Amino acid sequence: MAGKTSAAVPSTPSKTKRTKNQAETVSMDVDIQESAIVSSPRRRKNKKAKKPAESADPMLNDEVYRTVELKQVSGGTLTHEAIVFSSDSTLFFLAKDNAVAVYNVENAEMVQSIAGDRKQGDQAATIHAIVADPDQSRRGVYTFSADCRARLWDADTGRLISEWRLPGGVAVYVVADPLRSNAFYCAMRQAPVKNQMLNPDKVKYTVTRLTLAEDGSVQTEPLFKMSGTVGLCVRGDSQWVAAYGKFRVVLAQVWGSGQVVQHSWRMTERVSALAFHPGEPVLAVGDWRGRIMFWHCVDAELLGSQPSSDRRVTRHAHHWHAHRVNTVAFAESGTT
Repeated sequence: MAGKTSAAVPSTPSKTKRTKNQAETVSMDVDIQESAIVSSPRRRKNKKAKKPAESADPMLNDEVYRTVELKQVSGGTLTHEAIVFSSDSTLFFLAKDNAVAVYNVENAEMVQSIAGDRKQGDQAATIHAIVADPDQSRRGVYTFSADCRARLWDADTGRLISEWRLPGGVAVYVVADPLRSNAFYCAMRQAPVKNQMLNPDKVKYTVTRLTLAEDGSVQTEPLFKMSGTVGLCVRGDSQWVAAYGKFRVVLAQVWGSGQVVQHSWRMTERVSALAFHPGEPVLAVGDWRGRIMFWHCVDAELLGSQPSSDRRVTRHAHHWHAHRVNTVAFAESGTT
Protein backbone atom coordinates (compact mmCIF):
# COMPACT_ATOMS: atom_id res chain seq x y z
CA MET A 1 0.00 0.00 0.00
CA ALA A 2 2.87 2.37 0.87
CA GLY A 3 4.63 1.71 -2.39
CA LYS A 4 1.55 2.37 -4.31
CA THR A 5 1.03 5.55 -2.34
CA SER A 6 4.62 6.79 -2.78
CA ALA A 7 4.45 6.07 -6.46
CA ALA A 8 1.23 8.00 -6.77
CA VAL A 9 2.44 11.07 -4.88
CA PRO A 10 5.12 12.28 -7.35
CA SER A 11 2.89 11.61 -10.28
CA THR A 12 0.26 14.09 -9.14
CA PRO A 13 2.52 17.19 -9.17
CA SER A 14 3.89 16.14 -12.53
CA LYS A 15 0.42 16.08 -14.02
CA THR A 16 -0.39 19.35 -12.27
CA LYS A 17 2.77 20.97 -13.56
CA ARG A 18 2.09 19.90 -17.12
CA THR A 19 -1.42 21.10 -16.82
CA LYS A 20 -0.15 24.41 -15.49
CA ASN A 21 2.35 24.75 -18.31
CA GLN A 22 -0.33 23.97 -20.80
CA ALA A 23 -2.57 26.54 -19.13
CA GLU A 24 0.24 29.10 -19.26
CA THR A 25 0.81 28.31 -22.91
CA VAL A 26 -2.87 28.67 -23.70
CA SER A 27 -2.97 31.87 -21.69
CA MET A 28 -0.01 33.28 -23.62
CA ASP A 29 -1.63 32.35 -26.91
CA VAL A 30 -4.82 34.10 -25.89
CA ASP A 31 -2.89 37.19 -24.84
CA ILE A 32 -1.03 37.23 -28.14
CA GLN A 33 -4.25 36.86 -30.08
CA GLU A 34 -5.97 39.54 -28.03
CA SER A 35 -3.05 41.92 -28.52
CA ALA A 36 -3.15 41.25 -32.23
CA ILE A 37 -6.86 41.99 -32.35
CA VAL A 38 -6.42 45.18 -30.39
CA SER A 39 -3.46 46.38 -32.40
CA SER A 40 -4.81 45.49 -35.84
CA PRO A 41 -7.23 48.47 -36.01
CA ARG A 42 -4.30 50.76 -35.26
CA ARG A 43 -2.40 49.27 -38.18
CA ARG A 44 -5.43 49.62 -40.48
CA LYS A 45 -6.00 53.17 -39.25
CA ASN A 46 -2.38 54.10 -39.92
CA LYS A 47 -2.64 52.48 -43.31
CA LYS A 48 -5.70 54.53 -44.16
CA ALA A 49 -4.04 57.65 -42.84
CA LYS A 50 -1.32 57.34 -45.47
CA LYS A 51 -1.41 60.02 -48.06
CA PRO A 52 -2.19 58.84 -51.59
CA ALA A 53 1.12 60.27 -52.77
CA GLU A 54 2.98 57.88 -50.45
CA SER A 55 1.36 54.79 -51.93
CA ALA A 56 3.23 52.73 -54.48
CA ASP A 57 0.10 52.35 -56.59
CA PRO A 58 0.27 54.99 -59.35
CA MET A 59 -3.54 55.17 -59.41
CA LEU A 60 -3.59 56.43 -55.81
CA ASN A 61 -2.20 59.89 -56.42
CA ASP A 62 -3.63 63.34 -55.82
CA GLU A 63 -4.34 63.99 -59.48
CA VAL A 64 -6.59 60.93 -59.84
CA TYR A 65 -8.41 61.74 -56.60
CA ARG A 66 -9.14 65.27 -57.81
CA THR A 67 -10.47 63.93 -61.09
CA VAL A 68 -12.89 61.59 -59.31
CA GLU A 69 -14.17 64.45 -57.14
CA LEU A 70 -14.78 66.63 -60.19
CA LYS A 71 -16.80 63.86 -61.79
CA GLN A 72 -18.94 63.54 -58.69
CA VAL A 73 -19.54 67.29 -58.54
CA SER A 74 -20.48 67.48 -62.21
CA GLY A 75 -23.18 64.89 -61.67
CA GLY A 76 -25.17 67.05 -59.22
CA THR A 77 -28.68 68.43 -59.59
CA LEU A 78 -28.97 71.75 -61.40
CA THR A 79 -32.54 72.50 -60.36
CA HIS A 80 -35.59 70.78 -58.91
CA GLU A 81 -37.98 72.72 -61.17
CA ALA A 82 -39.20 71.63 -64.58
CA ILE A 83 -37.33 73.02 -67.57
CA VAL A 84 -39.08 75.54 -69.85
CA PHE A 85 -38.63 75.66 -73.63
CA SER A 86 -38.67 78.82 -75.71
CA SER A 87 -41.54 79.51 -78.11
CA ASP A 88 -39.49 78.26 -81.08
CA SER A 89 -38.13 75.23 -79.13
CA THR A 90 -34.50 76.18 -79.85
CA LEU A 91 -33.67 77.11 -76.23
CA PHE A 92 -34.59 75.85 -72.79
CA PHE A 93 -34.37 77.66 -69.47
CA LEU A 94 -33.41 76.57 -65.96
CA ALA A 95 -34.03 78.76 -62.92
CA LYS A 96 -31.64 78.55 -59.97
CA ASP A 97 -31.73 81.01 -57.04
CA ASN A 98 -31.78 84.49 -58.63
CA ALA A 99 -30.55 83.57 -62.11
CA VAL A 100 -31.84 81.88 -65.26
CA ALA A 101 -29.51 79.73 -67.34
CA VAL A 102 -30.24 79.60 -71.08
CA TYR A 103 -29.21 76.43 -72.95
CA ASN A 104 -29.08 75.50 -76.60
CA VAL A 105 -31.30 72.52 -77.40
CA GLU A 106 -29.01 71.07 -80.09
CA ASN A 107 -25.79 70.79 -78.05
CA ALA A 108 -27.01 71.46 -74.47
CA GLU A 109 -24.45 74.27 -74.06
CA MET A 110 -25.26 77.26 -71.89
CA VAL A 111 -25.43 80.32 -74.15
CA GLN A 112 -26.63 82.94 -71.68
CA SER A 113 -26.99 83.56 -67.95
CA ILE A 114 -29.69 86.02 -66.94
CA ALA A 115 -29.00 87.39 -63.50
CA GLY A 116 -29.41 91.14 -63.90
CA ASP A 117 -27.48 93.77 -62.02
CA ARG A 118 -27.84 93.33 -58.27
CA LYS A 119 -26.63 96.88 -57.63
CA GLN A 120 -29.56 98.20 -59.66
CA GLY A 121 -31.96 95.65 -58.19
CA ASP A 122 -32.73 93.99 -61.51
CA GLN A 123 -32.86 90.47 -60.10
CA ALA A 124 -31.63 90.26 -56.54
CA ALA A 125 -34.44 88.04 -55.22
CA THR A 126 -35.00 84.32 -55.61
CA ILE A 127 -36.92 83.30 -58.73
CA HIS A 128 -40.02 81.23 -57.99
CA ALA A 129 -41.25 80.65 -61.55
CA ILE A 130 -40.24 81.14 -65.18
CA VAL A 131 -42.48 81.21 -68.26
CA ALA A 132 -41.38 81.35 -71.89
CA ASP A 133 -42.47 84.43 -73.82
CA PRO A 134 -45.19 83.29 -76.29
CA ASP A 135 -44.29 86.12 -78.69
CA GLN A 136 -42.86 84.43 -81.80
CA SER A 137 -41.00 87.58 -82.90
CA ARG A 138 -38.46 87.28 -80.06
CA ARG A 139 -37.00 84.71 -77.71
CA GLY A 140 -37.79 85.91 -74.22
CA VAL A 141 -38.51 84.56 -70.76
CA TYR A 142 -40.64 85.87 -67.87
CA THR A 143 -39.39 85.58 -64.29
CA PHE A 144 -41.51 85.83 -61.15
CA SER A 145 -39.39 86.42 -58.05
CA ALA A 146 -39.66 86.79 -54.29
CA ASP A 147 -39.54 90.60 -54.44
CA CYS A 148 -43.13 90.61 -55.80
CA ARG A 149 -42.03 91.51 -59.32
CA ALA A 150 -42.42 90.05 -62.77
CA ARG A 151 -39.76 90.70 -65.41
CA LEU A 152 -39.40 90.01 -69.12
CA TRP A 153 -35.87 89.26 -70.38
CA ASP A 154 -34.32 88.90 -73.80
CA ALA A 155 -32.96 85.34 -73.85
CA ASP A 156 -30.34 86.11 -76.50
CA THR A 157 -28.76 89.18 -74.89
CA GLY A 158 -29.85 88.87 -71.26
CA ARG A 159 -31.28 92.41 -71.41
CA LEU A 160 -34.22 93.42 -69.21
CA ILE A 161 -37.17 94.37 -71.45
CA SER A 162 -40.00 95.15 -69.01
CA GLU A 163 -40.78 94.99 -65.31
CA TRP A 164 -44.04 94.88 -63.32
CA ARG A 165 -44.84 95.27 -59.64
CA LEU A 166 -47.34 92.61 -58.53
CA PRO A 167 -49.87 94.07 -56.06
CA GLY A 168 -51.12 90.71 -54.81
CA GLY A 169 -47.83 89.46 -53.37
CA VAL A 170 -45.43 86.77 -54.54
CA ALA A 171 -46.44 84.76 -57.62
CA VAL A 172 -45.49 81.08 -57.62
CA TYR A 173 -46.43 78.12 -59.83
CA VAL A 174 -47.06 80.37 -62.82
CA VAL A 175 -48.45 79.06 -66.13
CA ALA A 176 -49.23 81.04 -69.26
CA ASP A 177 -52.75 81.74 -70.44
CA PRO A 178 -53.19 79.63 -73.61
CA LEU A 179 -55.29 82.34 -75.31
CA ARG A 180 -53.60 85.61 -74.29
CA SER A 181 -49.89 86.30 -74.62
CA ASN A 182 -49.69 88.75 -71.72
CA ALA A 183 -51.88 86.83 -69.23
CA PHE A 184 -50.90 84.21 -66.68
CA TYR A 185 -52.42 81.99 -64.03
CA CYS A 186 -50.55 81.69 -60.75
CA ALA A 187 -50.82 80.95 -57.04
CA MET A 188 -50.12 84.13 -55.07
CA ARG A 189 -49.23 84.53 -51.42
CA GLN A 190 -48.43 87.50 -49.28
CA ALA A 191 -44.76 88.16 -48.60
CA PRO A 192 -43.03 87.54 -46.34
CA VAL A 193 -44.55 84.38 -44.87
CA LYS A 194 -43.24 83.41 -41.43
CA ASN A 195 -42.28 79.79 -40.86
CA GLN A 196 -43.25 78.84 -44.39
CA MET A 197 -40.64 76.08 -44.49
CA LEU A 198 -41.84 74.72 -41.15
CA ASN A 199 -45.56 74.71 -42.06
CA PRO A 200 -45.82 74.77 -45.86
CA ASP A 201 -49.26 73.13 -45.81
CA LYS A 202 -50.73 76.05 -43.84
CA VAL A 203 -49.62 78.77 -46.24
CA LYS A 204 -52.69 80.28 -47.90
CA TYR A 205 -52.60 80.93 -51.64
CA THR A 206 -54.98 82.69 -53.99
CA VAL A 207 -55.15 81.28 -57.50
CA THR A 208 -55.16 84.42 -59.63
CA ARG A 209 -55.27 85.42 -63.27
CA LEU A 210 -52.68 88.13 -64.05
CA THR A 211 -52.59 90.50 -67.00
CA LEU A 212 -49.30 92.35 -67.57
CA ALA A 213 -49.85 95.44 -69.72
CA GLU A 214 -47.17 97.09 -71.84
CA ASP A 215 -47.45 100.33 -69.85
CA GLY A 216 -46.32 98.54 -66.67
CA SER A 217 -49.76 98.17 -65.09
CA VAL A 218 -51.02 94.86 -63.67
CA GLN A 219 -54.57 93.55 -63.56
CA THR A 220 -55.40 90.78 -61.07
CA GLU A 221 -58.49 88.58 -61.01
CA PRO A 222 -58.68 86.30 -57.94
CA LEU A 223 -60.33 82.95 -58.75
CA PHE A 224 -60.27 80.80 -55.61
CA LYS A 225 -58.24 80.22 -52.45
CA MET A 226 -56.36 77.13 -51.40
CA SER A 227 -53.95 76.24 -48.59
CA GLY A 228 -50.66 74.52 -49.25
CA THR A 229 -50.79 74.86 -53.04
CA VAL A 230 -48.06 72.87 -54.79
CA GLY A 231 -48.88 73.39 -58.47
CA LEU A 232 -51.55 74.16 -61.05
CA CYS A 233 -52.41 73.72 -64.72
CA VAL A 234 -54.77 75.35 -67.23
CA ARG A 235 -56.76 73.80 -70.04
CA GLY A 236 -56.24 75.03 -73.59
CA ASP A 237 -59.57 76.88 -73.72
CA SER A 238 -58.79 78.73 -70.43
CA GLN A 239 -62.14 77.62 -69.01
CA TRP A 240 -60.76 75.07 -66.57
CA VAL A 241 -58.06 75.55 -63.93
CA ALA A 242 -56.77 72.74 -61.71
CA ALA A 243 -54.63 73.12 -58.59
CA TYR A 244 -53.36 70.62 -56.08
CA GLY A 245 -51.90 70.42 -52.61
CA LYS A 246 -50.39 67.37 -50.99
CA PHE A 247 -53.69 65.55 -50.43
CA ARG A 248 -56.19 67.73 -52.26
CA VAL A 249 -57.19 68.44 -55.85
CA VAL A 250 -59.27 71.47 -56.87
CA LEU A 251 -60.90 71.80 -60.29
CA ALA A 252 -62.48 75.16 -61.12
CA GLN A 253 -64.55 76.18 -64.11
CA VAL A 254 -63.98 79.82 -65.04
CA TRP A 255 -66.79 81.55 -66.90
CA GLY A 256 -66.30 84.62 -69.05
CA SER A 257 -68.27 86.77 -66.60
CA GLY A 258 -65.74 86.05 -63.85
CA GLN A 259 -67.88 83.42 -62.13
CA VAL A 260 -65.93 80.45 -60.77
CA VAL A 261 -67.41 77.08 -59.84
CA GLN A 262 -65.06 75.13 -57.62
CA HIS A 263 -64.94 71.35 -57.11
CA SER A 264 -62.54 69.65 -54.72
CA TRP A 265 -61.46 66.13 -53.79
CA ARG A 266 -59.57 64.79 -50.81
CA MET A 267 -56.86 62.30 -51.71
CA THR A 268 -55.53 59.28 -49.85
CA GLU A 269 -52.20 59.50 -51.70
CA ARG A 270 -49.98 62.56 -52.01
CA VAL A 271 -50.47 64.29 -55.38
CA SER A 272 -47.37 65.29 -57.36
CA ALA A 273 -48.53 66.38 -60.85
CA LEU A 274 -51.56 67.46 -62.91
CA ALA A 275 -52.22 67.89 -66.64
CA PHE A 276 -55.27 68.42 -68.88
CA HIS A 277 -55.82 66.29 -71.96
CA PRO A 278 -55.83 68.62 -75.00
CA GLY A 279 -58.90 67.10 -76.66
CA GLU A 280 -60.83 64.98 -74.18
CA PRO A 281 -62.53 65.89 -70.86
CA VAL A 282 -59.76 64.18 -68.91
CA LEU A 283 -57.52 65.35 -66.06
CA ALA A 284 -54.34 63.33 -65.51
CA VAL A 285 -53.29 63.06 -61.86
CA GLY A 286 -49.87 61.74 -60.77
CA ASP A 287 -49.05 60.78 -57.19
CA TRP A 288 -46.13 59.74 -55.01
CA ARG A 289 -46.91 56.04 -55.44
CA GLY A 290 -46.03 56.30 -59.11
CA ARG A 291 -49.59 56.12 -60.45
CA ILE A 292 -50.99 58.21 -63.32
CA MET A 293 -54.75 58.30 -62.99
CA PHE A 294 -57.14 59.56 -65.68
CA TRP A 295 -60.10 61.43 -64.24
CA HIS A 296 -63.08 61.79 -66.61
CA CYS A 297 -64.39 64.87 -64.84
CA VAL A 298 -63.75 67.94 -67.01
CA ASP A 299 -67.42 68.28 -67.87
CA ALA A 300 -69.76 71.06 -66.74
CA GLU A 301 -72.86 68.88 -67.08
CA LEU A 302 -71.28 66.11 -65.04
CA LEU A 303 -70.04 68.31 -62.21
CA GLY A 304 -72.93 70.73 -62.22
CA SER A 305 -73.14 74.48 -61.80
CA GLN A 306 -72.78 74.41 -57.99
CA PRO A 307 -69.60 73.90 -55.96
CA SER A 308 -69.09 70.32 -54.84
CA SER A 309 -66.79 68.24 -52.66
CA ASP A 310 -65.65 64.66 -53.24
CA ARG A 311 -68.10 64.10 -56.09
CA ARG A 312 -67.77 60.62 -57.57
CA VAL A 313 -66.12 60.62 -60.99
CA THR A 314 -64.82 57.88 -63.27
CA ARG A 315 -61.11 57.18 -62.75
CA HIS A 316 -58.74 54.57 -64.09
CA ALA A 317 -55.02 53.93 -63.80
CA HIS A 318 -53.21 54.68 -67.04
CA HIS A 319 -49.66 53.86 -65.96
CA TRP A 320 -47.69 52.84 -62.89
CA HIS A 321 -44.10 53.80 -62.08
CA ALA A 322 -41.74 52.51 -59.44
CA HIS A 323 -41.17 56.03 -58.13
CA ARG A 324 -43.28 59.16 -57.75
CA VAL A 325 -44.54 60.99 -60.83
CA ASN A 326 -42.69 64.31 -61.14
CA THR A 327 -44.35 65.70 -64.27
CA VAL A 328 -47.27 64.80 -66.52
CA ALA A 329 -47.62 66.24 -70.04
CA PHE A 330 -49.57 65.44 -73.20
CA ALA A 331 -48.55 65.86 -76.82
CA GLU A 332 -50.65 68.27 -78.87
CA SER A 333 -52.35 65.35 -80.56
CA GLY A 334 -53.26 63.85 -77.18
CA THR A 335 -52.15 60.36 -78.21
CA THR A 336 -49.14 60.37 -75.85
